[in-house]
Amino acid sequence: MSIDIKPRQTLSTRRKLLNFLIAFESILLTVLTVVAVQVRNVGEEVLPSVDLKVFLLLLAFPIIWLCCLSLFGAWDEVIFDNHIDGYRRLLRASLITFLVFSSASYIFKIQISRFVILFSLVGGTILHLILRWIFLRLVDKRITKNIADKFLIITPNGSINTSAEGFASKYRAEIKYFGFPDSQQDFKPWLYDLIAEVERFKCDKVLLTTTESLSNSELEHLLWQIQKLKVDVIIYDQLGLTISQNQVKRYSEFNWLGVLTPRINDSQRVIKRFFDLALVTPSLILLCPLYLMIAIAIKINSRGSILYTQQRLGQDGKLFIFPKFRTMKPGSDEIRLEVLGRPDVDMAQRYKNDPRITSVGGLIRRFSLDELPQLWCVLIGTMSLVGPRPILPQEEVQLGDIHFRRHIAKPGLTGIWQVSGRKDTTWEERMAFDIKYVQEWSLALDLILIMRTFRAIISGKGSY
Repeated sequence: MSIDIKPRQTLSTRRKLLNFLIAFESILLTVLTVVAVQVRNVGEEVLPSVDLKVFLLLLAFPIIWLCCLSLFGAWDEVIFDNHIDGYRRLLRASLITFLVFSSASYIFKIQISRFVILFSLVGGTILHLILRWIFLRLVDKRITKNIADKFLIITPNGSINTSAEGFASKYRAEIKYFGFPDSQQDFKPWLYDLIAEVERFKCDKVLLTTTESLSNSELEHLLWQIQKLKVDVIIYDQLGLTISQNQVKRYSEFNWLGVLTPRINDSQRVIKRFFDLALVTPSLILLCPLYLMIAIAIKINSRGSILYTQQRLGQDGKLFIFPKFRTMKPGSDEIRLEVLGRPDVDMAQRYKNDPRITSVGGLIRRFSLDELPQLWCVLIGTMSLVGPRPILPQEEVQLGDIHFRRHIAKPGLTGIWQVSGRKDTTWEERMAFDIKYVQEWSLALDLILIMRTFRAIISGKGSY
């Protein structure tokens, strides 16, 4: 796949790429439906002369799917900046397509082969995700290589803002600072100077680090003038209104926003539970021989129990029993603080040289096999396959004011921390990963983290 991108044509380039993606996926869906019918065909041709209703429904199938993709914004430009959201929209469109297609088949009493539906929809969704992932990776590389964004950052007195610079660095953008109007400066002359600077700098985005210096009418006027230049405006979320699931509610009759208690809502909770059970149930059956082999190896290597259990903080900060295959010598808990100390910048090095770990323990830790008993916790519902890693009760005192949000979700067997270096990361980075997971949770994110977990296990990074 070759994509030619010329510098400084970000907007038109993205639209061309979206058109390319729409055309490609439209052809893909049509081909998948035809292939599914031909593979399932056992001597009967699907033609209008055979069964008109079946033929029309199969003809409508890719059209329904394409309409759902469009309806749920699977082709919006936001997918270039937020890939996870793009995958989420694709999955949502596929689910609605299945519901619409199944309902139409039932209402009009049309007998469609289940194989055709599963092959087209399930296989198509998986193929869709893979091809879209490849497409977005290629686009990212080409855009990053050929297009350098320019951000104009507005701060008090034009001072440096580390948060804005961190955001700009993600896009490898060139940045320039511009100050807010001071108390002696009129707004209109300041706005004219700002617009002139936006045009001179040829910036792609204007970042407002705060809105405290502007009245509501001034802020509204500022947005209109910048948007007239077809430049995006990004405002820093000072109150953190977007940092958790379903945290903001709009009261449609009034111009008010409600900041709700952060939580994963019931619909999301049910979906996540079904997802966990669908994966963990067959996994437990298939892994029984491996459980037995590990248990025998632990017993032969050192005296003591096969399993090691302790209490950890779970959802809503409640304690639960947390099992692992024992990887340390008996009595290691008593000297934990003496050996490891409190979490700090040297914690990773102390983990690497932990004298309490047995020889078999070091091997099963290398491939994260000591975590396998936690699949039983997922089965009974105290843990999830993906989520923030549970912490010890004595570590709770180290949580910051915002870190309680990590307890909104069930603790997980894997998560962002596990695929981002594990023990090679600092305590602050780990907490940041947990908060990021809670605020961005989706089924698509869980699937991506599970796939990345296998890569992390093979590399062994941070596993000691």
